[in-house]
Amino acid sequence: MARKFPVILLADDSQAFRIFCRDAIKSSIKFIQVIEASDGIETLKQYQLHRPDVILLDLKMPRLEGDKVLEVIKKNDQNTKIIVTSAYGRDQEFINKLLKMGAISFVPKPLNRISLMKEITDVLARGKIPGTNFTKSIPAS
Repeated sequence: MARKFPVILLADDSQAFRIFCRDAIKSSIKFIQVIEASDGIETLKQYQLHRPDVILLDLKMPRLEGDKVLEVIKKNDQNTKIIVTSAYGRDQEFINKLLKMGAISFVPKPLNRISLMKEITDVLARGKIPGTNFTKSIPAS
């Protein structure tokens, strides 16, 4: 059964960052479910439980690094959109590798509310999110 609203999983070991993202998303998008995970193993468990439409995934996390989480999820699921974030400088070659592995984008930290919401709404606006009834209308140009 298709759900009515998109589900976003915030996967980051920083509680402050998760709170910032959750508050920004919930205050900007009326009908959305936000779930959280604080390490790579918990991220995979939450993914299995909720099958989110979008994952905001930190690269540096305890127990299982973000690139390994990306690899596991994308091995069997091409529909979940994964936005990778990191405060650590990454070269373009590594970012290209993440995109080749299936990440939809890479966003360096620190993020501000505007760049976070642009990234989330861009992903949601790309059309109907598989497994949901959610389609964001895009104004005609």
